[in-house]
Amino acid sequence: MRRFGKLLLGLLPVVLPCLALGQQEVKLQELVVTATRIPTPLMEIGSSVTVITEEEIKRKGYRTVKDILKGEPGIDAITTGGPGGQSSILLRGMESYHTLVLIDGLEMGDPSLTQRQFNFANLTVDNIERIEIVRGPQSVLYGADAIGGVINIITKKGRGKPSFYVGIEGGSYDTFREFSGLSGQIERVSFSMAASHTRTTGFSAADEDLPGNSEDDGWENFSFSTRLDFEPTPWLTLGLSLRSQNGDTELDLGGGPYQDCDNYHVEHEEFFAKPYVEILGLDGKWRQRISFGIANHDREYKDSPWGDSNYSGRKYEVSWQHDITIFDSNTLILGAEFEQEEMESTFMEKKSAYTYSLFAQNLLNLKEVSFTTVGIRWDHHKEFGDRMTFRIAQAFPIEKTGTKLKGSLGTGFRAPSLYELYGPPFWGMPVGNSELDPERSVGWDIGLEQSLFDGLLKGGLTYFCNEVDDLIEYVSGRGFINIEEALSRGVEAFVEVGLLKGLSFRLNYTYTHTEDDEGRRLLRRPLNKLGANLNWTFLQERATVNVDLLWVDDRKDYDWAAGRRVRLSDYTLVNMGLGFKVHKNCECSLRVENVFNEDYEEAYGYGTAGFSVYGGVKLSF
Repeated sequence: MRRFGKLLLGLLPVVLPCLALGQQEVKLQELVVTATRIPTPLMEIGSSVTVITEEEIKRKGYRTVKDILKGEPGIDAITTGGPGGQSSILLRGMESYHTLVLIDGLEMGDPSLTQRQFNFANLTVDNIERIEIVRGPQSVLYGADAIGGVINIITKKGRGKPSFYVGIEGGSYDTFREFSGLSGQIERVSFSMAASHTRTTGFSAADEDLPGNSEDDGWENFSFSTRLDFEPTPWLTLGLSLRSQNGDTELDLGGGPYQDCDNYHVEHEEFFAKPYVEILGLDGKWRQRISFGIANHDREYKDSPWGDSNYSGRKYEVSWQHDITIFDSNTLILGAEFEQEEMESTFMEKKSAYTYSLFAQNLLNLKEVSFTTVGIRWDHHKEFGDRMTFRIAQAFPIEKTGTKLKGSLGTGFRAPSLYELYGPPFWGMPVGNSELDPERSVGWDIGLEQSLFDGLLKGGLTYFCNEVDDLIEYVSGRGFINIEEALSRGVEAFVEVGLLKGLSFRLNYTYTHTEDDEGRRLLRRPLNKLGANLNWTFLQERATVNVDLLWVDDRKDYDWAAGRRVRLSDYTLVNMGLGFKVHKNCECSLRVENVFNEDYEEAYGYGTAGFSVYGGVKLSF
């Protein structure tokens, strides 16, 4: 806490002068899709929402979505190993599998992973227009696995005259990256596509501070993404989102004894596709959308000390959504969904489960001073029968004062994964448990947002609380079992300041208190976390400087080799990005990560990158 206090004091000289400097243009009202499943002004949403735009992604210069997310309020990003290692996102102290990850609305969770979570390891920023983060239970709109929140990654829609870009980047750890993209609009067809290849020798996936860990563990990634939209008439749209990503990651032995392992690697292939049809009527007041989705995950572990193995997971979705604006102040959303998940592996025969769902949501606008969202959902799961969830969110925007009062309350449930139910014994010890009960949750939050000086200064404060009953955890010797409950509560706060024209500063803070049924803190969750971003665009917008600071408090983790809990020390990371437009068709970039060469751990026994430098050139036509 002493170090945290010093950080705050160090930032005050930067923040305080902001109140007296410059002017900033007022932004147009931002629309958010994920919170309500239809485009809704951010000021009218009662949920806690963060939107990361394409421009912000470009300024930061990071190449993976995990790195973009890790500095956001309420988010803890953890990678077990080097580049391409298993990467998880914890939202508001909940488990990683409590956050539903979507790409253009398609669920990304891998049914072949132990708890159906999504591995961010190979998800690059190619062809992404925006990322929307909605915190708190969202099971009413998105079903199981959304009891902690939703992260929706929205692909770029082609606009304007067709354009093309190509670029290269290289740097530390023998990293080399090539990338290209094409987007635009030709009459009634919009298109965007992007491809990239990254290769790096990396660093030791096992912590180099532990004896004998000196072998570098590399990563190679191929990613391709495209989105096509065709509007043959003003009332009909046909579309397709498609993404493919292949990763080859060298591994070490983790979980104890945490040591180098020559040639051990995993080949990971993922494919996602979602075609859709959208029909409009009644001057846009009536809309139907029908979509089909498929997500395929294949992992092959090679040269393992225990022998080669394969894992395959697939998920199919069919959804129908019907939106109708009854009055200008009332919009009704009805929907039906069918989902089927499957998994199989070297050690486990094919298993599957399905869910039928119906949901309804009503958005009520009362004289532009009160915005209420009420929803209810019915799910029928193959193994666990019928489940009902509800959610209500309320926003009171006060335009004259720039104030917004907000709050939400919701319930959720998560059916056990196929592996949790049917996982085979490991070294003679039980794993799967067909007697598991679904997890149930209740979550609520309440907050205030304030804008001053025509948007020059913005701030917000939110209190949240989530409680999960029948939480599923793995216990050595017993396999997966339901524990009584887990609790997460805390505070999220942010301040945004416009300095001079082109100069902005953002500061966010998260306090997260977690505990299991025995009163112990949940693993890898810091009590305090601080993030800061300074961005300066100058020389008639030809040059950009971006600085990120992240401070993470100490956490608890588990040493499986010793069978005990261990403490991970707090750490501070500073990253810098520089961009300069040499010509209207040529842009150079420089990125420095871990500027002060901080020695830190995100997970016990696993390595992290030191001081790193990367530079690149991008040509646009």
